[in-house]
Amino acid sequence: MKRSGRYVVVRVRNDHDAMTVRDPSRNSTFHVVECDGEELEDLLDEVDLGDVVSLDLRRVGRRGNAWCAVDASPASDATPVVGEEEKPLSEGEEADPVVGC
Repeated sequence: MKRSGRYVVVRVRNDHDAMTVRDPSRNSTFHVVECDGEELEDLLDEVDLGDVVSLDLRRVGRRGNAWCAVDASPASDATPVVGEEEKPLSEGEEADPVVGC
C-alpha cells in the first residue's frame, strides 16, 4: 500500500529513526520508521515540529501503522494544508496532542 500527500510533523525523528506525521485532511497519523536512502534520512532529520512536508509513503509489513518514506520534500508553497490553522506552538507543546482514550 502506498500513500502520497502533505503531512504535518507531530513528532520529529528520534534516536530510533522514527517520526510521526499527520494528514490533516483525513485526521490520521502515520509512524514513519524507515527511509529509502541516506539523503532522505538527512532531509527528515532537518524538519521541525509543526513543519509541513510532502511525502510518498509505503507500508512496512502487513500489520500496524509503520511506514517507509520513499520520497520527501519540504512543502514550501504558500497553500495551507486542508484543515490546518497556522498558530504558533508554545514551548513544550506538541503539534498534535492525544485527546481522550
